Amino acid sequence: MLTRLERAYGQPLDTEFTSMVDARGRVCINLLQCRPMRLPGATASVTLPESIPPGRILFRSSRTISGGVTPPIRYLLYIDPARYGAVETPEMKKSLGRIVGRINEHPDVAAGRILMMGPGRWGSSNIELGVNVTYADINNTAVLVEMAREEAGQVPEVSYGTHFFLDLVEAQIIYLPVYPGDPEAQFNGEVFEGLLNVLTDFVPDAKRFGEVVRVFDLPATTGGLYARVVADPQTQRAVCYLE
Repeated sequence: MLTRLERAYGQPLDTEFTSMVDARGRVCINLLQCRPMRLPGATASVTLPESIPPGRILFRSSRTISGGVTPPIRYLLYIDPARYGAVETPEMKKSLGRIVGRINEHPDVAAGRILMMGPGRWGSSNIELGVNVTYADINNTAVLVEMAREEAGQVPEVSYGTHFFLDLVEAQIIYLPVYPGDPEAQFNGEVFEGLLNVLTDFVPDAKRFGEVVRVFDLPATTGGLYARVVADPQTQRAVCYLE
């Protein structure tokens, strides 16, 4: 099926399907939808820098989906997976998506580029699986990161950007999954803990969300350093670092 679809579309496809076994033991597969895999940076040659000082690395990913090299990124929005999981009320979890949307639409963010990192599946209708946002809430991001942090022996599944797949492709937004517990990956949590949270500069009435939603004005708090992402889909590796 995949071969026939790829031949018809002229390129690889992302598909969704269901399967079942009937009373006679026959397997039935139903194709639900398919989407062309025209991924940003998929055909370009990307070289990852190798001599980055450890203290300037924010994260590495070994499961890259799309690729490219970003211009300098001024802002970073980070929703801590552990703190998100500890939020007790569904109402507060649902409100987080609206906070993200208000940050996203702020003119300084739109002009200065932002990288968004959050737990599980961005855009999920199930708030236990990820932050409930629409594409309009994240459309100004340069890079969208879904984090899968192991808890109680379980690693949550990420969506690989599928909730906004075509939008991300068309807008040339880089999508990356990050598994902090993966020995081939890296997440520098100490750097994040040392950065000043400026959430209320963008959303003055969001102080109560400050423990969960963190917004960093990187050059203002790092002595002039910006974030850059280099992602190579050919080798399935990516790195985000300060420079």
